Amino acid sequence: MKYTTYNVQQIVREGRKGKPWQARAKYKDTNGKWKEVSKMLPEAKGKKEAMRMAKEWFEKLNAEADLMPNAGKAKTVDEIYKEYLQHQVSTGEIERSTYSNSLYSYNKYIKPYLGDYVFATVDKTVLSGWLTKLYQAGLSQNTIHTTYARLKKVYNYFYNNGELLKDPFKGVKMPKKGEAKVTHLNNDQMDNVLEAVYSNYEPQDPMYVGILLAFYAGLRRGEICGLRWNDIDFYKHTITVRSAVGVSSGKDGDYTKNPKNRSSKRTFPMLPQLEEALKQRKILLNPLDSWYVIGEKEEFMRPQQYNRLFSEFVERNSLVDAYGKKIVPHGLRHNFATVGIRAGMDIASLALMMGHASRAMTLDTYGDANADSLTLASVKLKDTFNDNTDYFKLEEEQGEIEEE
Repeated sequence: MKYTTYNVQQIVREGRKGKPWQARAKYKDTNGKWKEVSKMLPEAKGKKEAMRMAKEWFEKLNAEADLMPNAGKAKTVDEIYKEYLQHQVSTGEIERSTYSNSLYSYNKYIKPYLGDYVFATVDKTVLSGWLTKLYQAGLSQNTIHTTYARLKKVYNYFYNNGELLKDPFKGVKMPKKGEAKVTHLNNDQMDNVLEAVYSNYEPQDPMYVGILLAFYAGLRRGEICGLRWNDIDFYKHTITVRSAVGVSSGKDGDYTKNPKNRSSKRTFPMLPQLEEALKQRKILLNPLDSWYVIGEKEEFMRPQQYNRLFSEFVERNSLVDAYGKKIVPHGLRHNFATVGIRAGMDIASLALMMGHASRAMTLDTYGDANADSLTLASVKLKDTFNDNTDYFKLEEEQGEIEEE
């Protein structure tokens, strides 16, 4: 597919000042029909600048089209899906870790059922049958929902670009997303984790602080592996998360990258318990600032290795969460957040420490994660009403007078 022409025009918006410029590009779909895409150019100051920006956009569209696989009649779902993922990672639309995760999901939940189908012949009936098989396999609601969304995104691309006559997902009901069950630990279980850490490891062992960084700071697995000593400020008593280790199945293997999202880059105070453990490790290792905190000097620990060592630690000490399930690294991150809620932390501060993209995400995920938090909130609410109203104060004073 090629974009053949482009132009610009000013858009008149009723009730608004100014006439912003818009670029438009035309192309022919596989049926020979003309179609059009557009892009607003709010920064263009005049027609000359708008045309320059439109030309750059037009050239970028054609460059991407050259890289994009063609959904020809002969290609299978397997060929198209893999080419699409490769295109996304090569153009920087997705991280290498996302590519590996998506490819793993495809190989497990899509390829065995749809891989050999010709891409352009998949229809509503085929997709409905595929979803039925996923349900019959006993997969979780969230897994089915995510897998469905990934395949739909690929078909949407080719349909919207005119390379498919019909959208096969039209009329197929999207699986509901299951309710996330946020795990946490009760007080005894938290004591069990700490006791196991201090009895199983010496400060020079990477997992000594590797587990405590999840327990006392709520860091993600990749963030723990990507943490360097220059990210720890013992004078300001803070931790800065500025990088993470991504998992990749490619030939280059795991790699360092920016954290999960823009909000994931963060600096926050570290708890005294964690600071003491980090100091002990630093004194013993005498590391350079560029060394990884739980790696081997300037070589990071791979997230898969961290998972394996964590799993062995849990098995060895029979550690479970509040639901009786074995603790996983991300479970300690969830527990950190629920403890924050129970401690009465404001959502804005907790969201910053967790590196969440929004406060709403923190509130939606952890607002009702623990019954203790609801009880604590009720007590605080009752005390606040009592402190800010006179009725109960008067009743108490009256009762004291009557007793006298």
